[in-house]
Amino acid sequence: METFTKTYNAEDYETRYKKGYGHAYPESHIIRIHRQILEWELNLSPGKIFDFGCGTGANLGYFLNQGYQPYGCDTSATAIEQCKKYMPSHANNFYNTEVSPNLVQLMGEESLTVFMSNQVLYFLSDEDIKKVVEQAYKMLKPGGVFIASMMSYACWYIRQVSGVVGDFKELKFTSPREKGITSMINFKHKDELPSLFSPFKKLHLGSYANHIREEEGPTEHWLFVGIKA
Repeated sequence: METFTKTYNAEDYETRYKKGYGHAYPESHIIRIHRQILEWELNLSPGKIFDFGCGTGANLGYFLNQGYQPYGCDTSATAIEQCKKYMPSHANNFYNTEVSPNLVQLMGEESLTVFMSNQVLYFLSDEDIKKVVEQAYKMLKPGGVFIASMMSYACWYIRQVSGVVGDFKELKFTSPREKGITSMINFKHKDELPSLFSPFKKLHLGSYANHIREEEGPTEHWLFVGIKA
């Protein structure tokens, strides 16, 4: 069932990307992490950044403009193709991978300054999340930064739950905008994240959300920033 869930989520997003899914600009919380934590708090010098689930590359494009060397992977071949076109001079840095790839083999150990995964890890089981975290820890240099978001139980998606499959809640959407869509989400409580993202030392554990449509609700996500001590 876990293999089915991983395949289902990957295939779902490949279909979405083929229909034009993806954002053209970096997420505002990503910019704030860069400005408030990486620059102001840590005074981090730009280096290699890896985005697990990079999509079409909007967040990586922002970091490229800040002096970082962008790398990333995604299960969607369509998204990676668009990412390569968006940053053609770095096209060889973007990989179309399986759901649980060998990231260390791609990048080597202690090669990264930043590892991030934005709105992606909650499509994986706890076991697969830990595998990604373990690899991220190996890939980061000492003092490197780990950034990850997870969906909160306060997100309005929780109202669409129709069942439970292992670590996942099965969602069948009934709202007008997303009626008929099915998804599998690994929701988390805030106090679960420090152990989920161990051995990274927690720097900050905040949240972000927006609430655009009345019939839906806040899209609350936890935002974890940790460091390799």
